[in-house]
Order: sequence, then C-alpha cells, then structure tokens
Amino acid sequence: MHLMASQRKGKKATMTTATPVILLVDDDEFHLEMIRAQLLGLGHERVICASSGAEALAQLQAQADHIVAIVCDLSMPDMDGLALIRHLAQLGSAAGIILLSGAQNDILYSAARLVRAHGLHLLGVLAKPCSSAQLQNLLTGLQQTKVQNDPGDVPELTAERLAQALANGEFIPWYQPKVDIRNGHIIGVEALARWPTVAGGMIGPARFVPAIEAAGLADELFFAMAHQAARDLALWHQQHLPIKVALNLSMDTALNLAVPQRLQDIAHAAGLQPSDFIVEVTESQLMVDRALVMESLTRLSLMGFALSIDDFGTGYSSLVQLIDLPFMELKIDGSFVQRASTEQKAQSVLRMAILLGHNLDMQVVAEGVETLEQLEFVRLWGGHMVQGYYFARPMPLAACTDFLLHQQPLGAGLLQVPVT
Repeated sequence: MHLMASQRKGKKATMTTATPVILLVDDDEFHLEMIRAQLLGLGHERVICASSGAEALAQLQAQADHIVAIVCDLSMPDMDGLALIRHLAQLGSAAGIILLSGAQNDILYSAARLVRAHGLHLLGVLAKPCSSAQLQNLLTGLQQTKVQNDPGDVPELTAERLAQALANGEFIPWYQPKVDIRNGHIIGVEALARWPTVAGGMIGPARFVPAIEAAGLADELFFAMAHQAARDLALWHQQHLPIKVALNLSMDTALNLAVPQRLQDIAHAAGLQPSDFIVEVTESQLMVDRALVMESLTRLSLMGFALSIDDFGTGYSSLVQLIDLPFMELKIDGSFVQRASTEQKAQSVLRMAILLGHNLDMQVVAEGVETLEQLEFVRLWGGHMVQGYYFARPMPLAACTDFLLHQQPLGAGLLQVPVT
C-alpha cells in the first residue's frame, strides 16, 4: 500500500537502531493509520506497518532485534493472525503481543490463550476501536520485564552448566508477599527461584526450570531453595516477623520419598518447625507413580508441613487431588483473576473456586492480582488472601526484609491504592 511503502521508505534513513520498534499488522489501511497515529501521539517514535502476516514476517526478519511489540489483527487474507502467532512462536519471538480485533470476545480470548500456549509474551487483547489510553496501558507491560539483550550473558543450559550453577549456589530465592485483605496483614511469602547473571541481568524461571527438570536436577533446585528460604525465614523470625514461607515442589521431586525427612531436617537445622512452611505442589505433568507421590505428600502433612495445591484450574490440577491429598490451601491461578474483569466465564470459575476452597475448609489464595478491579472481584466473591503485583512484585532478600519491616501490617489505604 502507498501509505506503508512511503512510510517505510521515508523513515529508513532517519531511524536509529537503538530506538525500539512497534509493528502493526492489519489488512485495513484506515485502522493501520489510526493506530499508528495513536502510538506516535503516545511518544512511540518507531512504528512500522504490515498489511498481512507474510509482510509482518518479512519485517520481523529484517528488524527482529528491535521490534519490542506487535499489535496484530486476527482476520486477514492469506495468513491470518492465528497463523502469524504460530510463526512467531517458531521464530522464538520475544516481542510483546497485543491482539486488536473486531472478532467476537470468545474468539479474541481463545486467540489470547493460543498466544500463551505458544509461550509468547501476551500484553493483552483489545476490541476495535480502541483508545490511546488502552494501548498505553497494555504497552506498559513491556517495562515490567527486563529483556536479556546480550546473548553472551546467557549461559548454555546444558545439564553440566546447570549442575555447576546449583553447586555454586547461583540460584537464589526472591520473595513475593501473600496478603490477607481483611486486615492488611502479610501472612507469608512465596520463595521463587531466580538466576542472576554475572553481567547483572536475570534469567527467568520460565527458561531455566524446564531445562533443570529435563536434566533431572529438580530435586537439587528444590533443596537449594529450601536451605536458603529456611535461613531467611529464621532471620525474619528473629526480627519478630511472624510469617511463613511457601516452597514450590514439583511432582517429579515429590516422587523422591527422601524429600519429607530432608525438608524436616532443613527446618530443624534453622531452628524452625515444619508448620513454618507451606509446600506448594504444582502438577506440570501427569503423575508417573501416583502412590509414591501420595505417600510423600501425606508424610509431609503428617510432619506438620502445610500443603497447597498451586495453579488450581490449570494444567493437571484437578478435583480428585483435593479429595485424595491433605491440602490445606488452594491457590487459584492468576489467569482466572486477570480475565475476570472481561470474561464472564472466568468470573464464574473464580467465584466457584473460592467457594469450593472455603467449603473444604481450605485457605484460598488468589494469585496474579495486579489491579484494584481484580482485587475487588476477589473480595466480591469472598476471597481473603491475595498475591500479586498490586501489592508487591517478587523481590530479593534485602528488599523483602525492608518491605516486611515497614509494611507489616499494611495500612488500609493499600487495599485501595496500589503500591508503586
């Protein structure tokens, strides 16, 4: 199209490679120009356009290192948005994706789930026409994730390198608070594995955890986190912070019948009791040996560790687990919380999960609470415990200690105004 051709031709000589690029993909020239004008008005200096999926792929091949966001329509001739999403996944694109379409909501949200299923970075979905404020709100998500720009800073994730990193203590826990919204008290923190790099970056768990599991090193990572979390929790207790620490236990590690005794030994060595810990169990795959897992988890409960079923409603978590295992806590996956403000089905799932947990006399924690609106949905349906960016992001030990000392209990205002 003439507009897009002249736009690319006229800007080619003046654009600097350091400026991030936003790619718009739509077969409607009017919508392309309208969204482009909105983005330029918001201060995004480099906005390029493509009228089809094929043209978008060509732009990606030419400027892949600089394209940070893709705003994509779904209904396009030749290659529609769904096919483009598949190609982006095959290319390993790290760009944030906004789906902007006139398709009905169920289709738009199904496409959003497809983006996530491919492991791509979904910033959000918008219905046409959208406002500049809606676009900017989603694009702020780009600032919440630090992109690893230096390929040399990321080690090759071989089994040998991972084992060495575990032996060297390179993996450390960051902590995210859990809040009781009835009184503002911080009731605990979840320990989340992080891998800092020598150059000051951070390799996220979405990348290294699958590699660790594939290398058969899940047990080593679990115990590395447990040792450090126990040490940190003992420090907090000395500072009169009566909280608990949650540890993530994969089903692979739960197959190890030595886990309960080792974890109890770690707790006692730090001067702690099993009741100071919550063990969050996630089913990322089907159980290999259900009997072994049930024995291991039941023994943990018998010793006094509280069991939590994590990411409830996704993966392989199911109602039968709530019946067969002594879980004391149910953590609702953040995807239901975040979609509740726009999807009726997600609202129903959130409400029923909260009701189910309470009827089973379980603590219910809503994960992924990022906005006041989401917090209000949780509160409306009777939820009491929340975790998410609205209150605090995961943070290293020193920052978390400061947070706990100065904001325990949280003031009532924080239940209405997000922490910045």
